[in-house]
Amino acid sequence: MSDTQTIKDRLDIAQVIGEYIQLKKAGANYKARCPFHNEKSPSFMVHPEKQIWHCFGCGKGGDIFSFVQEIEGLDFPEALRHLAERAGVKLDTYRSEIDKSQKNRIVEVNQAAAVFFHRFLTEIPSASGARAYLTNRQISSATIVEWQVGFIPDQWELLTQYLVKKGFAIDDLVASGLTIKKEGAPAGKGFYDRFRGRIMFPIRDAHGSVVGFTGRVLVETDRSGGKYVNTPQTLVYDKSRVLYGLDKAKMEIKHRDLAVIVEGQMDVIACHQAGMKNVVASSGTALTGEQVKLLKRYSGNIAMAFDADNAGQEAMKRGIDAALSEGMSVKVISIPAGAGKDADECIKKDKNTWFQAVENAQEIMSWYFTNVLSKYQLSVPHEKQLASTILIGEIAKLTYAVERDDWLRRLSEQLNIDSTVLREELKKAIKNKGAMPARVAAGLEKSAAVAVNVVKKAPHSRIQVLAEGLWSLLMKWPELYPDTRVRLQKEYFVATDFVGLYEISEKQYNETKKISLDDLRVLSVGASYDIDILSLRAEKDFSELSIVEARKEAQGLARSLADEWKKNYRQDIQMAIANAEKSGEKSTVMELIQKLQSI
Repeated sequence: MSDTQTIKDRLDIAQVIGEYIQLKKAGANYKARCPFHNEKSPSFMVHPEKQIWHCFGCGKGGDIFSFVQEIEGLDFPEALRHLAERAGVKLDTYRSEIDKSQKNRIVEVNQAAAVFFHRFLTEIPSASGARAYLTNRQISSATIVEWQVGFIPDQWELLTQYLVKKGFAIDDLVASGLTIKKEGAPAGKGFYDRFRGRIMFPIRDAHGSVVGFTGRVLVETDRSGGKYVNTPQTLVYDKSRVLYGLDKAKMEIKHRDLAVIVEGQMDVIACHQAGMKNVVASSGTALTGEQVKLLKRYSGNIAMAFDADNAGQEAMKRGIDAALSEGMSVKVISIPAGAGKDADECIKKDKNTWFQAVENAQEIMSWYFTNVLSKYQLSVPHEKQLASTILIGEIAKLTYAVERDDWLRRLSEQLNIDSTVLREELKKAIKNKGAMPARVAAGLEKSAAVAVNVVKKAPHSRIQVLAEGLWSLLMKWPELYPDTRVRLQKEYFVATDFVGLYEISEKQYNETKKISLDDLRVLSVGASYDIDILSLRAEKDFSELSIVEARKEAQGLARSLADEWKKNYRQDIQMAIANAEKSGEKSTVMELIQKLQSI
């Protein structure tokens, strides 16, 4: 058995895909809104038995490997390594391909470094100062192990020498960002560690692979280079696409349908240690659009808490805008005055205060209204205008028209201004927002023109759509074929993808008085349709039907198919008659008229 088949056998495709998107049961299969294009109604189907997925909206589909490649932007060796680790499969067949991928090698370098840092912290006597620091920060031994917190002493080449002795190439160490090469140093010399004298926090992607590090200086010196040092951008680490703690928080986020966003690693660790495990951090930067899309896999709701200083508030504001542009529901967590400047401090003083602050998080527009209206003297016309302009600008960022209209009405009441005047201002605000997605201006879902990864397909003809619906039903309920076939003719399918399926089904039925899906799969290899995909289509569109209702639906589709074919055929003949009349071909005209009358 091949490595890929072993991995497929050990992993449940629905469970893997379910970690990225919300799957709902649809008969024996699952359905969801597609993560690769924007849609209102679920078109994405997963077939656990066949280990396949397919989207009937954008046309993408495949197996567990193609899904991970598509959603993570990985090549095949990278997806293979990730899924093999998850399945506990030791790869042999594809080992050389994986070794060729520098991304995979960098991840292995990072994981080895994380083990080194952690063992140094927990086992080496000279790390006692680092252990004391973490104890003082009330980080337990169990938490240190859970988050693989580490330490590296203030030495120039300790990690680099260790990893080289472990067999890692110096070029991969440099590519990982762990090792720096001095400018002008001769070949093979002048390498030193980026992180020195620091508490080390491994940064993991959503699957738990170490992609980078944050190092917090233990004792600041002239050569420390700042309190925090992070891995630079590498082939595997892009800070705008990673959320600290997501690997541990994602299932709890999904369970609670809420992601709590804090600013730093210590905030996340403190929250998890206190029992709130749906918490992640943007690691000191504003929440980005890519991070929002990551979170959206698990929940459409976020609550944000950033430091009260100007930098923290500005970062939160940018993050809110990114979340609103993706249609997320956003709340703001306000820590009471004197209870701490961030989640970590608040928990140390009284964890119940923090839990209550999250529970009482304010819906974003309510928070904007409270903050803005409290800063202006609304009895002064100029200040009333300023407050109105700010809040209308925020209302314009809301995705849906009903939401915007409701908040516009509230603003009208708060400012005692005619809503018609405010509505005109809102139209101007929307029009002037060049970066606003089209769906905001329209109050609808993001249009295909601005959607990411949409596969542009020519619209199907009605006869193709009817034929696909009919064959989907027949593949789900093959016992309906005898009753349905009497209404069908080969001509109905000539202009569709299914003329071959009709022919082999008829041949099989004439020989055995039934059709077998297993035999059809074999006979239709290489065709423009797929039996299993047609079955998935039936689960998407007809999963609620009983067999009696399905029989009526099949007969209705067969009638509609016949009517559509006849309509198209009449149009073709009428066009041919017109051309023959222009050419003076009277005999041809008479022959065509007879055909038209015979339909």
